[in-house]
Amino acid sequence: MDQASKLRSAVIKKGSTYEVSTQNDGDASLERARVICVTSGKGGVGKTNLTLNLALAIKTRGFKTLIIDADLGLANIEVLVGSAPKYNFMDVIEGGMGIRDIVMEGPLGIKIISGGAGISETANLPVYKLNKLLANLAILENDFDYIIIDTGAGISKSVISFAKAADEVIVITLPEPTAIADAYALIKTLRRESIEKIGVVVNKVDNILEAESTFKKLETVSKRFLGVGLGFIGHISADNNIIRAVKQQEPFYLKYESSPASRNVEQICSRLTGKEKTKSSEGFVQRLASFFISSRR
Repeated sequence: MDQASKLRSAVIKKGSTYEVSTQNDGDASLERARVICVTSGKGGVGKTNLTLNLALAIKTRGFKTLIIDADLGLANIEVLVGSAPKYNFMDVIEGGMGIRDIVMEGPLGIKIISGGAGISETANLPVYKLNKLLANLAILENDFDYIIIDTGAGISKSVISFAKAADEVIVITLPEPTAIADAYALIKTLRRESIEKIGVVVNKVDNILEAESTFKKLETVSKRFLGVGLGFIGHISADNNIIRAVKQQEPFYLKYESSPASRNVEQICSRLTGKEKTKSSEGFVQRLASFFISSRR
């Protein structure tokens, strides 16, 4: 049996008491987490800040929320919260730790998992190690209501794998020509992978008109050349409180809760949590496994 067949039939952690089947078991009583992938065409556009503060806003609505920091080697989430996780995915893959053992508690009780630099090689792991990781990840689907993945910037295989497995993708950009061009390049790549649920957040804008104008530019070229529509998720104002909060290593949503940026995050959160959850026969881990299967052919 080849590697793809092994993954297709089952994802099993050897010696454990659980199994993750790639077939739908039809059990509607198990409510899976809603997985949101936050990404960008280039670095420095505010992706990680959005991830963290959005997770906090979702948490205040009573949802169990997890951040997976998959921004390779940069560890920006831990910088923003002023606390470094002791463990990451590699401690699960290479060591004897379970997925719950590597979870760090963040502000307001949100949970954080560090992917670690080794996550970039996830798709190339030996099958038994990949089985181990996927089986552990499957536990998280029923532990949380929302899982927000902070990917690296650009179009690496790691970014695409998480985007393809997520329920929806948020692309964050700036109202600058280079950032818009990079965002379009990312959207183009996502579309090639048949990813359709793509929303846009425009950061560091002076007003809503600038945000809508930036989004319109992206939407126009995406419809014309890719045949895909985009969703406008919201904007974040150019707010000095964000800079102050970063320097103090505290989330601006908590430190400056009445700031324009915090109100913007509230609006984004309301749009996301107000959507009816799409019922899918496949969960996050099943879609991730499917991506790895296809990449090994």
